[in-house]
Amino acid sequence: MSPESERAGASSQGLRDLSIRLRVLSVLAIVTIISVGTMAAVAYRLGVSTSEQQALDLLTSVRELKGRQIEGYFETIRDQVVTQSENLMVVEALREFTAAARTLENELLASGPSASDLDLGLRLYYQDEFLPRLSANSDDAGPLSEYWPSDGLGRLLQYLYVSSNPFAVGSKHLLDRAEAGTRYDAVHGRYHPLLRSFLERFGYYDVFLVDAQTHRIVYSVFKEVDFGTTLEAGPYRESNLASVYRAALAAGSAAFTRLEDFEPYAPSYGAQASFIASPVMQDGELLGVLVFQLPLDRINDVMTSGAAWQATGLGESGESYLVGPDYRLRTESRFLVEDVEAYLTAIGEAGVPPATVRSIEAQGSAVGLQPVRTRGTELALGGETGVARFPDYRDVEVFSSFRPLSIPDLDWVLMSEIDAAEALSPVVAQRNRMLLWVALLLPLLGALAVWFAGNLTRPIRALSVTASQLASGDLEAQVEVDRGDEIGELAGSFEAMRVSLRELIDRQNRSIEALSTPLIPIHDDVVVLPLVGELDTARCEQLRQSLTSQLHEKGARFAILDLTGVPNLDDDVAQGLLKVARSAGLLGARAIISGVRPEMAARMAESNVDIHGIVTARTLRDAIEIAVEHEN
Repeated sequence: MSPESERAGASSQGLRDLSIRLRVLSVLAIVTIISVGTMAAVAYRLGVSTSEQQALDLLTSVRELKGRQIEGYFETIRDQVVTQSENLMVVEALREFTAAARTLENELLASGPSASDLDLGLRLYYQDEFLPRLSANSDDAGPLSEYWPSDGLGRLLQYLYVSSNPFAVGSKHLLDRAEAGTRYDAVHGRYHPLLRSFLERFGYYDVFLVDAQTHRIVYSVFKEVDFGTTLEAGPYRESNLASVYRAALAAGSAAFTRLEDFEPYAPSYGAQASFIASPVMQDGELLGVLVFQLPLDRINDVMTSGAAWQATGLGESGESYLVGPDYRLRTESRFLVEDVEAYLTAIGEAGVPPATVRSIEAQGSAVGLQPVRTRGTELALGGETGVARFPDYRDVEVFSSFRPLSIPDLDWVLMSEIDAAEALSPVVAQRNRMLLWVALLLPLLGALAVWFAGNLTRPIRALSVTASQLASGDLEAQVEVDRGDEIGELAGSFEAMRVSLRELIDRQNRSIEALSTPLIPIHDDVVVLPLVGELDTARCEQLRQSLTSQLHEKGARFAILDLTGVPNLDDDVAQGLLKVARSAGLLGARAIISGVRPEMAARMAESNVDIHGIVTARTLRDAIEIAVEHEN
C-alpha cells in the first residue's frame, strides 16, 4: 500500500473513531459556517453588484446631463460670435478702431512721448510685471525678445493702454480711454464700455477685433500684451489665436466659426487659452475677424455645477471633467479645488512628473497640464461610450461613465467618475455590521449546537451504557424510554429486546436445568441420574435439589448417579456429589455411583473424600443389577 493510501486510510479511520457527539458538533459547525458564509458572500456580492450598478447609473445620468450642457454651451458661443460679428455696432467699431489705429502714430508724432521714452516705459512693464508673472507660471518662459511687439504702432498701443494704464494687472479693462486725446481714444471711449459690458455679461475672458488688412489686434477688452500686435509677423503668430484668425480670414462666409482647443498662451501668463472666431463682413467686404477668448471658469462652472458636486449626487469624491486629445484635463480637478496639497501629493505618487506638479501648483490650475491616460479616456477618445471600473489619474480605483462630446473642431471626451470605495461604502458598512452580528451570534449558535448534540447523543450514551451492562450479563438493567422520536423508538425496541432476551435465557436455563438433571425411572423403586459434561459445585447443588425433589415425589429406593459422561472430577465436585448421595439417603433412598473412571478413582482415593457408606459400581449396568438384586 502506498504512503498516500495509508494516510488516507488513517484519516478515514480517525474520522470513524470520533464520537457521535463530536461528529454531530463538527457537522453542525461545518453546516453553520458554510450556510452563514454562503449567505454572507451572496448578500455581499449582491450588495456590491447593486451599489455598482446604482453608481454607474448615477454617473451615466450626470454624464448625459453635463454632456448636453457643455455641448449646448459651445453651441451658444458659436451663435454669439456669429451674431456679434454681424452686429452693426461691432462692424462699425472694427471700422473705426482700424482707421484710428492707422493714424495714431501721426497724431502723437509731435505731442506724444518720444520713441525712447515709450520703449523704456513699456520695457519696464514687461520686466517688472509681465515676465515675472509669466515665469512664475511657466518653466519655459523665454527672454523679452520673444514677446516684444515687432512694430512701433503695436508698442504705442500697448504703452497707452497697458503700461501707462493706471489700473493694476487684471483690471486694465476698467480704463475707458487714454488721456492722449487721439482719435483712437475717442473711439475706444465710445465702444469699449459696450464691449466690456458684453464680455462681463457672458463671462468671456477677452474679446478681440483684428484688422483683415494689417492682421493687427486693433482692439482688446482685457488689454494684455497681445493687444496691438499683428498675428502675421508678431510674437504670437504661432499661437492658437493666430490659428483661428487665419481660419476665419480664409472662410469667405459670415456664418463661419472656428474653435481652437486650449493650450498655454503667453499673453495670459502661460494660462490655458481657447479661442473662437468668426469673420466680420459688410456688403461682402471682409473687414476683419471677431475673436472670443473662452472663459475657462464658465466651462468649469458647467462641469462642476458651481463646485456643488454633492448637490448633484456625486458625494465626497465624484466629479465630471473634460479631457482633450492630448490626454490632458480641459477642466479643473475637483480634488485640486478642494484640497491642493492632498491633490499634489496624490498625483505625484501616481507618477506625474515633478515639473508638471510644480506647474500645476504655480498656476493653481490643472487644465492642459494634468495627464489623464486611463482606460476610460482611451476608450472614449477611440469613439466609445460606456462604463467601466479602473484607476483614475490619481491611481485611485473609480467607477466611470464616459463618452465623446459632439463639439465641432474639438476632440474632447467627458468623464463622470466616483471613487469605488465611496460608491461601495454602504455595502462595506453592511458587511461590517453582518460580521459583527455573526460574531455575536456564533457563541449562541455554538451553545445551541452543543445543546442539540447533547440532547441527541445523551440517550445514545445511555443506551451504550445499558448495552455494556447487558453484555456483562446484567439483564436487569432497564432501558429508560422518555422520548417520542426515532431515538425513543430505538430505546423502546432495545428495552423490548432486553425483556425478550431475559425471558429466553430464563426458558433456556429451565430447559438446561431439566436436561442437566434427567431422572430416569428404570424400575418401580430404581431411578437413574446420568450426568454429562463438566461439573462444578453450583451444578452439584442443582443436582442435589433436583434429585431430592424428584425422589420425594417418586418414592424410589435406589438412585443411581452415573458418571460415565463426566470427564473429570476435582475434590470440591467430589464432595458435592457425596452430598447429593447422602441427601438421597436422608430420603430413604440408597445412592449408587457408577461409571467412575480409573483416574477419577485414583484421585478420590488420594484425596480426603470420604466415600464411606456409598455403593459404587463399575458401569451403569452393574449399578442397575445391584439395585434390582437388593430390591428383590
